[in-house]
Amino acid sequence: MEMDVRYRVIQEHVRSYDKPLKLSAGERVMVNRRDTKWVSWFWCTNLLGISGWVPESILGYRDASSAVVTANYNSIELTVAIGEIVVGFHILEGWLWCKKVSNEEGWVPLENLLRVQDRLD
Repeated sequence: MEMDVRYRVIQEHVRSYDKPLKLSAGERVMVNRRDTKWVSWFWCTNLLGISGWVPESILGYRDASSAVVTANYNSIELTVAIGEIVVGFHILEGWLWCKKVSNEEGWVPLENLLRVQDRLD
């Protein structure tokens, strides 16, 4: 789902990892464990040995231990504080790709955000 919607942060989120996993469509990754909370996400490692969480929806051509990525992807998470306003662009498996006022971008759990309704007074 593509969008350009404003959200208010209702629960802070702190980035889990500083070095994101960046993938290109067609790239092969080793698929490790499934997340226990976010069951549609897998811990994957690229050929350079960099690991990160990848949504199941972009893992195609899968065998027992590896998969081919079907879309470009960046695992960077965004650190946000309660009350901040972010712009959301893309929802993927319970997470939202957001941009802060500072132009920093990354993923935030959708459950930490509340959509801001534009007032039509």
